[in-house]
Amino acid sequence: MRCRAPVRGVLAGAAVAAVLAAALVTIPSAHAATGSCQVQYQVTNDWGAGATVNVVVTNTGPTAVSGWTLAWTFPGSQTITDMWNATKTQSGAAATATNVSYNPVIAANGGSVTFGFNVTYTGSDPAPTGFELNGSACGGPGPIPPSSPGPTSGPSQPGSPSPSGPGAPPGNLALRRPVTASSAEGTGLAAANAVDGDRGTRWSSSYTDPQWIQVDLGAVRPVRQVILRWEAAYARSYEVQTSADGTTWTTLAGTAAGDGGDDVLTVDGSGRYVRMSGTTRGTAWGYSLYELEVYAVPVAVPPGPDCGQVPADPSANTKARNLICYLRTHAYVSGQTDVADADKVQQLTGRYPAIVAFDFMEYTRGSIQTQQVIDWARQRKGIVAFQWHWYCPHGGNYSAPCDFTPDLSNPSSKLYQDIDLVVGELKKIGDAGVPVLFRPLHESNNNYMWWTKRGQAAYQQLWRLIYQRAQLAGAHNIVWVFNGMASGQGTALSSWYPGDGYVDLVTSDYFQSGGDFSTCKAIGSAKTVGVAETFSPLNPSTDPAWPYYVVWASRDWPGSGKDVAGLWKTAMADPRTIAVSQLPDMNAW
Repeated sequence: MRCRAPVRGVLAGAAVAAVLAAALVTIPSAHAATGSCQVQYQVTNDWGAGATVNVVVTNTGPTAVSGWTLAWTFPGSQTITDMWNATKTQSGAAATATNVSYNPVIAANGGSVTFGFNVTYTGSDPAPTGFELNGSACGGPGPIPPSSPGPTSGPSQPGSPSPSGPGAPPGNLALRRPVTASSAEGTGLAAANAVDGDRGTRWSSSYTDPQWIQVDLGAVRPVRQVILRWEAAYARSYEVQTSADGTTWTTLAGTAAGDGGDDVLTVDGSGRYVRMSGTTRGTAWGYSLYELEVYAVPVAVPPGPDCGQVPADPSANTKARNLICYLRTHAYVSGQTDVADADKVQQLTGRYPAIVAFDFMEYTRGSIQTQQVIDWARQRKGIVAFQWHWYCPHGGNYSAPCDFTPDLSNPSSKLYQDIDLVVGELKKIGDAGVPVLFRPLHESNNNYMWWTKRGQAAYQQLWRLIYQRAQLAGAHNIVWVFNGMASGQGTALSSWYPGDGYVDLVTSDYFQSGGDFSTCKAIGSAKTVGVAETFSPLNPSTDPAWPYYVVWASRDWPGSGKDVAGLWKTAMADPRTIAVSQLPDMNAW
């Protein structure tokens, strides 16, 4: 999921329509002593026991606000249940919203941020009594005026003034509105998932052309921006259309060269209904959207996707962020160790794995294959993973006795040299536009690898050292993969965990039981999970919905005790298994 700013190929302009007087419920912000900020607090949907609220915070001062918290007091019984584009806290009547990673700055002289939340209440839902931005009282611009009355149906005459500016309702007008679609692939993939504000759910159509999905905004609204957040099953050719009555449609934008990801379309029109009408699928599957968003007031698109997980590296580039979010919002993404073995899987099944795992094992002995990895990524357009069977810096292989603890504080040691070599190659891969699933110090709790034999504290210290050296090298294309065995070991996987600030994915080797999934999910703060090494390609019909898995090298298939070739055939015969052909175009991330 990547962000693209301008519309790609507007097909037709639309006549501008006046807006019905039936406006959103608006509550004026409190008129505290006017400061250098203003707040618009708008109820966009009220169902008697709860409401959806949109909040716009505008910085009217001459200095940018970097790192913001908006505080207010509820005068009624309101309780916030969930919040988007900000992090909530509430203690009794006192509530706050704090910036998230992608919107920390409110620009000076009119810059603004928007967030929203759902709130429950009993009795009535009165407006908050005051707002403070980072401790300073905010003024309010008063009620957002309703749009100018127009005819009760149909568009206005051409040449009518455009209903934009402060009178236009802010926020995502499609959020939790009634929605219909031409079809749904199955249970859990209904059209409502595309307007629920949750990037972890999606609508998916049947596997035929054409298909459509449309949302009812409740009244004719100005439409200035439409965002289509595609899943891997995207539209190659589609149009975005509006209608006042759900019968006569006007095309605002479209493309015949869609490539998935996030399509951010700048448009100029109006309507009560907004529709994505797909005519050609981009894959063999259907049309699938995480979200269909509609705005009368265009919003700034965050620098990375918002999927509920902040990268461990605050400077992670957009490709690493998109890869984290892709794995977080998918299941059964297939992987195989070694290119030759991935080719073998294709020969067996007709489909090529989405992930190929490479190894830094020989890099410290002079065998550097970075360019081959870059070439593979560009040719196959797959996901690159790396493990590191690290030869002991003092001699011996990856399982040799190796007391590395004295080297942890010695920057001139071979330990540091090895780390700097590897993170330097990771940076080269990143400079070529390729994100990497990096799995250092794998199988943490099995007491076999040398990096596990000095105990948890030394292991964690070594992990953090690798992370710090990557930061110093400027390698910000890394997705950090923590790994061990979720079950069957003498120590718990959780006791080796380096910490949320150093890990993006929590993974297990050799998926052994259904409990492994919940064990990994319980480690850290809601990290994405996976099976990083296994002999059993996952079967979507019987195995838990792990986001991804990587099968170990075929040279060991005969000794695994499993029919690995047969398991691959079963996995790839299931359309829920994601192969490389179902991936979005990561080059465009």
